[in-house]
Amino acid sequence: MSIPNDPDFVLLKMGDGATPTQAFPILCGITSVNINKTANTTDKFTRDCAKPGAVPVRTVRTNGRQLDITGSGIVNVPQIPDFEDALGIRKDYKAELYKSDGSDEGVLMGHYAFNGVMTSQNMSLSDQGDSSGEVAIASHGTWEWVPAS
Repeated sequence: MSIPNDPDFVLLKMGDGATPTQAFPILCGITSVNINKTANTTDKFTRDCAKPGAVPVRTVRTNGRQLDITGSGIVNVPQIPDFEDALGIRKDYKAELYKSDGSDEGVLMGHYAFNGVMTSQNMSLSDQGDSSGEVAIASHGTWEWVPAS
């Protein structure tokens, strides 16, 4: 039998911009991550020159590609300044996929590496329950899937 080897959890990490070696601290509390890759297209309808009276057929032109990541979870107050500094700024990010193996770290399966802009941050705070937070990050340029070695 063959079954999918799916990740058990994902860690979203934001580069600190340090040189020569950049650190990638975890965006602590972000526990659900959606990764959306999109090909932006334009439809064009083309007539068959041999049958100009026939209904035109669609052809698709790819105009661009983009990666968008949204993450949600709970608010981690000590990291609020990091989130404030990142809003609207290009930074390096990693979305790391892990398998649980009973260890404290888990087993890294691979990660997406990309430069992006944090386009939104939302917090929902209540005196009747838990806090929640959400971020959206839009790619700026290319991205790469890096399998674990």
